[in-house]
Amino acid sequence: MATKYRVAIVGCGGISHAHGNAWRNVPEIEIVGACDEKFESLSRFATEYEVENTYNDLRQMLEKQNPDILVVATWPSSHLKNVLEAVRCGVKGILVEKPIAVNTSQLEQMIQVTEQANILMIEAFMYRHHPLTLAVKEKVEEDAIGDVRYTRSTFSTGLTDRTNWRLRGDLGGGAVMDLGCYCINIIRHLIGREPQFAWATGKFEAINNVWETLIGTMDFGDGITGQFDCSFGWTWRESYEVTGTKGTIFVQSAWGNREGESSFTVNGETVSVNGVNPYAAEILNLCEAVENGTPLRLPISDALGNMRVIDALHESAHTGQRIRVPD
Repeated sequence: MATKYRVAIVGCGGISHAHGNAWRNVPEIEIVGACDEKFESLSRFATEYEVENTYNDLRQMLEKQNPDILVVATWPSSHLKNVLEAVRCGVKGILVEKPIAVNTSQLEQMIQVTEQANILMIEAFMYRHHPLTLAVKEKVEEDAIGDVRYTRSTFSTGLTDRTNWRLRGDLGGGAVMDLGCYCINIIRHLIGREPQFAWATGKFEAINNVWETLIGTMDFGDGITGQFDCSFGWTWRESYEVTGTKGTIFVQSAWGNREGESSFTVNGETVSVNGVNPYAAEILNLCEAVENGTPLRLPISDALGNMRVIDALHESAHTGQRIRVPD
């Protein structure tokens, strides 16, 4: 592994600090640049993580700093533009915060240009890199609960600020975009295949053009079902459960596990694992893949599968119809 990886970030809002906090404890990571249109956000990030090179223009940062990896932490509506700029400037890897795009069409364009340029791109589902998630998947694969038949997940928060991007459709917001994307991702991951059909209902806010609440069902065929709920304005809830022919795994703390001990239950018995910072794990996975071909824990095909389900759920919620998920 290289001594240092040159990493730059565009978008210095709230989630950027989760990345910055992780990177300062990773000796392989050198933050060579930060970019944001908002001076206060940029200044705060640069001061906190001792970033010397700050920019208001992404192209200028990429051309002057020549990073190996670009982390895209802007609003979802800007992700395509940011990725195209990164490809133009020849980065080696791109880590894009979830949701990776606003729809499947945009993501397909992003995949096409990055693959043509031989650039690795991943979606930032940090929880997939945490030992707890890895241990849950291992238990499923070890047949601890038999054949998987049903998975459910939930994620809700008390957010009610309508100026926040999460409640603005024009910026790529919405409950399933910010919260439900996790629920869909874990269901697909644990079942180990893609759903055939999806349908959903919820609460739509026409003024901001977003689904504040979405409750969805996915039909995986062969009697295998996944269900989830996600919402802004509800009390904080996060969990998931996978049920098989011989038992159940339940995870109370689903997405926010970090260092220290975390746990889940298998058939009522507690299993504990030692945690890591998942933001550090995900950037190192991408860096190692760029450097020596280490397999990506989340190949871009995983992001494409998730986005197709999100589009189908949105269509179903708008039309009231069951929607086939494209292959």
